[in-house]
Amino acid sequence: MIVPPSMKYKAISTAEYLAFWKSTTGDLPSLVRFWESWAEKLKWHEKWRNAFDGRRWFAGGKINASVNVLDKHKGTFVWDKVGLIFETEEGDVRVYTYSQLHALTEKAAAKLRALGVRQGDYVLIYAPPLPETLAVAWAAARVGAPFEWVFTGWGFWFLSLRIRAVRPKVIVTTDAFPRRGRPVAVKANVDKAVEASGVETKVALIPRMGIDVEKKPWDVHLFDVSDTGEGGPVFVEADHPLFALPATEAEGSEGTVVHETGGYLTQTYATTLWIGLRPRDTYFCTVLPGWITGITYVLFGPFMVGSTVVVYEGGPDYPHWDRWWSILERYAVTVFLTTPGALRLLSRSSKVEEYNLDMLRLVLTTAEPMEEELWWWTYRNATGQSFVYDYDPKSGGGRVPVIHFYITREVGTFLAGNLPNLAFAPIKPGTSGLPFPGFAIDSLENGVSVRNRPGRLVLKMPWPGMPLESHRWVEGVFYLGDVGIIDDDMYIRVLGRDDGVLKVNGYRISPGDIRKALEAVGIKAEVYGRSDPLKFQVPVVKAGSPPEEVKKVVRSYVGPIADPEVVQ
Repeated sequence: MIVPPSMKYKAISTAEYLAFWKSTTGDLPSLVRFWESWAEKLKWHEKWRNAFDGRRWFAGGKINASVNVLDKHKGTFVWDKVGLIFETEEGDVRVYTYSQLHALTEKAAAKLRALGVRQGDYVLIYAPPLPETLAVAWAAARVGAPFEWVFTGWGFWFLSLRIRAVRPKVIVTTDAFPRRGRPVAVKANVDKAVEASGVETKVALIPRMGIDVEKKPWDVHLFDVSDTGEGGPVFVEADHPLFALPATEAEGSEGTVVHETGGYLTQTYATTLWIGLRPRDTYFCTVLPGWITGITYVLFGPFMVGSTVVVYEGGPDYPHWDRWWSILERYAVTVFLTTPGALRLLSRSSKVEEYNLDMLRLVLTTAEPMEEELWWWTYRNATGQSFVYDYDPKSGGGRVPVIHFYITREVGTFLAGNLPNLAFAPIKPGTSGLPFPGFAIDSLENGVSVRNRPGRLVLKMPWPGMPLESHRWVEGVFYLGDVGIIDDDMYIRVLGRDDGVLKVNGYRISPGDIRKALEAVGIKAEVYGRSDPLKFQVPVVKAGSPPEEVKKVVRSYVGPIADPEVVQ
């Protein structure tokens, strides 16, 4: 087990950490008291009557998410500090203070109101993470409208499923965004999806590349809409929906995971602090808001804490494979969050040693299992080269923690890993660390707790960010959807999904979505996954049609991220 030099004087033993964890999960009253103490750190309009009534967290409390992201910082040093550094693929940069982000969000809220968006109406976002689209998500929460942010790597058919699922009052998109120097025409995808869905809605456009788009009856330009200037917050019940994600299962993505406001914000604020973010940090996360990590640890958590957040709309490989390392160096990033899949590619294709990463305090990863060999490469090569700390030959090099976290969209936040800003226990490479406080994690085999061999990972007690509804509760236990090994020290090693869903480069892909998309054009197919050294898993399709035809349908209908590796 490893204690990096930077944590030498802060680390506690595994036994000490587990004693703390057990104090928060020993019984339901202890767990509720623990989370209530964190809820008290948020900005509530009205305090709750009951912290947990057996179904709802913080019942009777009223709160607004955008107030806890932006307004809360008024009167503090955070208000006038840089909140967002946005870099385009072309290299252009826009910088916003927290006060400027607040003004942009109020403006977006007024535009949404002018388009008829009211409390309870859904807003769907299908666009890259521009400053304006971030503001739209906060603005939706500001007016009490839940949102769903659909990743632009999904195709038009998948997007039509999500439109039918949430029936948005408004879809916010852009004309196009660049990918490796070429425009990706997302507005055209939206038009096809709206037509395929049969749902009556408006499409609000935010120009990005100035590309001509076909005018449709449902089109408006978001910031050209006349409004009354009313952008103030609506305070909603704690269990009011905040955002949705597809409940991707083996058979398809028609279902929806909906997170409520009060409990989710409590959990997000707490875990963001625990994983190490502080107001003085500059933070770069490569996971976009179309995924749970990007929503929790880009859109909400770091802004709740008051950090400076770097958002880059492009991938790691354009115009060179060192793009992310150059961003870390250029903005003196102190906390870096990415995926093992991205690091596997970067370890083979980029020259990290040419960049100064001595400002890094933490390197964090998530989204898929991280093998021990990759952890060691990252620790030895991507944590900076400062010799402020004594070199420890037992650790084999390295300077600051490389921490792998476990997350699922149903839980809403990280729920396992090492905690540099709360109680730091030694790192065991190749694992997702230890259970977070307030999360009663276990591994079950035929309903019985097991150690040191594979079992189904579960939560045995509720948590504040529980989705509003879920079929994963079975006999009082919540099945997380993964198989893993918990060892005698309670370190968790996630092995993969237990429900047939594929993990491709950290993306959650349904074989059923691929099969149904092919069936929609008359191609019968079988779809399954196989292991891959770079992507963890890849889709494989058996079909009675030419491979290029199958791939073309999957790319267009489901999206490039579901492109089959092999067509048999």
